[in-house]
Amino acid sequence: MEPAKLRRHEARGQYDVDAVQKVFAETFISHVSYVDNGLPQCLPMIALFRCLGENQDPVIYLHGHPSSRLMEIVRDNESKDLSEKIRVCIAATKVDGLVLSSSPNGHTFNYRSSIVHGTCSLVKDRDIKREVMRGVTNHIIAGRWEDVNPVSSFQVSLVCVIRVDILSGGLKLRTGIPNIQPRDPIKDGPDHEVPPWTGVVPLSEQLDEPVPSGLTDNATVPEGLLKFIETRNTAQREYSHLVAR
Repeated sequence: MEPAKLRRHEARGQYDVDAVQKVFAETFISHVSYVDNGLPQCLPMIALFRCLGENQDPVIYLHGHPSSRLMEIVRDNESKDLSEKIRVCIAATKVDGLVLSSSPNGHTFNYRSSIVHGTCSLVKDRDIKREVMRGVTNHIIAGRWEDVNPVSSFQVSLVCVIRVDILSGGLKLRTGIPNIQPRDPIKDGPDHEVPPWTGVVPLSEQLDEPVPSGLTDNATVPEGLLKFIETRNTAQREYSHLVAR
C-alpha cells in the first residue's frame, strides 16, 4: 500500500497498514465512492479490511445484492474484459470529540479518518464468499456468525462480493485540546469580558441494551453479545476521554 500523503497538517498522517485497518475495524459503516458514467456516486457499505498473502497485501471486501449499481458496473467491466479496472475510494471515519475554541474558526473535531484507493474485481469462489459473509456478520457483532443458524447455500450463491486491491491509503487524525485562534482587537473587536469556555466534549459511540424482536421468544440474549457491548462501549468511551486532553 502506497502512502496517500497529506497535503495539510502532515504531522497528523499515519500510513502503516495496522493503523489504517484499525479505523475500518471500529467503523460500522464506511463510504465507497466511484464514478458511474461520469457522475460521482457514494454508497454507505460495510468495508471488510483484510491482509492476504505472505506480504500481507491489504484488500477490502464489499458485499451486496447483484442488482446494486456498483456490483453491476464491476461485473459489466469484467464481462467486457477491459484492462482498466473499476476504481473506488473508501473512507472510514470516527468522531471522538467536539473541540470548542474561543472563536468560531477554532472549532473542530477530534477524529480518525482512514481513506484508501483501490481497484475492484469480482469474487466467484464460494468458500471466499462464505468467509466474507462470516467476516461481515462478525464485524457487526463479534462472534455472531457462530451464535446463529448456518447461512443458506442460496444466499451464498446470491450475494455479490467485490475484492478491492488497495493501491494507496492513509490515516489522518486529530487529538487534544483546541487551538486558540489569534485575533486583532482593533480590527475584530474586543474579547468578551467573561472568557468563553473552551475544551473538548468527548464523543463515543455507545451500544444500548438489546431489544428483543418477539420472533424467537424462547431465546435469551447471549452472554457473548452482552460482553461485546460492554467491552466496546468501554473502549470507545475511554479513547474519547484519552484524546480529549
